[in-house]
Amino acid sequence: MTATERDATGALQAIDACVTAARQLLASQLPISETRNYDFLPIFKEMSTQLYLVGFMWRFGEQFDLPTAPRDRGFICLMSMLVGDGMNAKQAQKRIAYLNEVSRTSTGQDILAITAGYRANNGDGSLAALFDTFRGVAQVSGAPFRLLNRSKPIAAILAVAGFVISLIVGRTWAESLGIGVVLAVATLAIALACYRQELKAKKWKH
Repeated sequence: MTATERDATGALQAIDACVTAARQLLASQLPISETRNYDFLPIFKEMSTQLYLVGFMWRFGEQFDLPTAPRDRGFICLMSMLVGDGMNAKQAQKRIAYLNEVSRTSTGQDILAITAGYRANNGDGSLAALFDTFRGVAQVSGAPFRLLNRSKPIAAILAVAGFVISLIVGRTWAESLGIGVVLAVATLAIALACYRQELKAKKWKH
């Protein structure tokens, strides 16, 4: 085996070790956080958890003597983790690029999810503590999202009903289709207005 091959093998082993440790950490944290009944946007919860794991793998990877910077290695390890969980490589690369982009504040500091993960230990409740800091933050609340999401099948049903009824009463296909579309758009517009109103109420309250 050449030196290059040994280096590549060592890098892969380091990544595997980081991912294994991250999975163990997550397994010890999820039972704690799941008892807290958090109500967040799914994308916010997923992103925060992934950045938390990056922070952990950053610290865990510092023990390995490799040319990549430990922080960058944390993102590389997360990409390997995502691919291992079934995401295709191209999607994983895009996801990592986005997470890397949002992982620092406007002043260049690591965001809270990264720093919480960097300090995390198995079973210490640090993931739950991270989520606790966002309780009551309107922008990441799941309630308005559910309201908007649940309106979509209702809009579809009303669109079909409007279309069929219009045909029955003698409207043309074009007119019926137009009526169905208007009903669907109106339903979504009302849901969006309610969504925005609920966000405003939450912002005022908190």
